[in-house]
Amino acid sequence: MAASEIEQWWIDKFQENLGPIRKVAGWTTQQLADELGVARQTVSNLETGKSPMTKLQYLALRTVFSVEIARREDRDLARIIKTLVDDPIEQRIRERRAQEQDGEAVADNAPVNTDGGNVADNAATEKRKPSAATLKASKTAATGKPTLSTAMQALAVITGALASGTAAGIITYLMFPDGGPNKR
Repeated sequence: MAASEIEQWWIDKFQENLGPIRKVAGWTTQQLADELGVARQTVSNLETGKSPMTKLQYLALRTVFSVEIARREDRDLARIIKTLVDDPIEQRIRERRAQEQDGEAVADNAPVNTDGGNVADNAATEKRKPSAATLKASKTAATGKPTLSTAMQALAVITGALASGTAAGIITYLMFPDGGPNKR
């Protein structure tokens, strides 16, 4: 299991839930597009699955939602993202690691389905998986375990912390040391 594979799981799961996440944030498609600096059609295509989400788009979306969570201290939005995206992926990673430790052969394209959907729903995801050579090359030499990019790790940690509420005040203070975005 490689970092690029895990990152793709996160991207796919986030794209699958982009519409509900946007709605919980209280944004229209146009408002989210304006936040990202893209056309409304770009957001619509991501939500409907007409366009696959890139890693850059994922990072931009996670950042925009994380800033909104901190700005509004919106623990509900953080919990939704954690529940719909982060928790299922973390469960999927645990299950895959358990299979690997039990000596089960896990093919690169073997579907692991923890979200209750059917395997056919994940066909597009499976087509984008990296080759076995890419997977092996991305594992760290010392542990053999994949390492996620720093940005992916940071966003996962921030969302989890915001969902628990422990870091919301600190992040808000760091982002808005003058007391908030509207205070002058």
